[in-house]
Amino acid sequence: MQHRKTGRGRGSRIQLATREILAQATRLDRWGTLALMDISLRYRRTVIGPLWITLTLAATIASVGTVYAALFKQDISSFLPTFAVGLIVWTLIATTLQEGSNIFVASGHLIKAVPAPLVVHVLQMIARNVLIFAHHLVIVVLLYTVMPWQLHWTMLLALPGFAILLTVLLGGSVILGMLCARFRDIGSAIVSGLQFVFFLTPIIWTEDTVRGTAFSWLTRVNPFATLLDLVRRPLLSQPTDPEQWLLGVIYAIVVTVVGLFCYARYRHRVAYWL
Repeated sequence: MQHRKTGRGRGSRIQLATREILAQATRLDRWGTLALMDISLRYRRTVIGPLWITLTLAATIASVGTVYAALFKQDISSFLPTFAVGLIVWTLIATTLQEGSNIFVASGHLIKAVPAPLVVHVLQMIARNVLIFAHHLVIVVLLYTVMPWQLHWTMLLALPGFAILLTVLLGGSVILGMLCARFRDIGSAIVSGLQFVFFLTPIIWTEDTVRGTAFSWLTRVNPFATLLDLVRRPLLSQPTDPEQWLLGVIYAIVVTVVGLFCYARYRHRVAYWL
């Protein structure tokens, strides 16, 4: 009987957590408005606002991309768009996970003062980074005007790829946010780990440069490489591997299940950890 009650209790907690997340996810007017207010407050009294980040990223793409194209003896007209889109998507991934690991600690004063579901803070943070990501896409448009590539209907596959990526980022932010609220050292480990993973992900290097070498397995075992290519390849009208889509869906399901379990079990304890 005790085991049955425990199972029912876990099931009810997960059901309640699922309803809470779905209810808040549909409140675009709530966390979307908060994200816009956050951006406007961060860049108030500036002329171009968050486009400063886009200009900095564009300068990095132009300088670093040119240098690495020369080092790897790559055609700059094909290497630079690949590097640019990869860096833009990676910036979204890294920024979201870094901010996600610190989201509950940074919002501690609001969590203690305002009785709102914790997932609202995560959705607000992700919405803010998606808006900045949309600004960065201006770089892709400018690159296309200078170094055009073939456009194909498969570019629309970037939308489901982006949805899979956002699902992983949402679940990952919940997991890391709760871990870092309980164990503060994990936040620093996440920052260092992402810097290490950056060099193991095909961004400043391409799969062609390591194909046939001992490092070619990196693109298969690295989940960030898979998630990045699900967005990058369609945007560049490049074919995607069915294996990548399967792995992307598996990553999204696993991270969602783990994130839902953590949210259901520990969301009421976060306020006491802050």
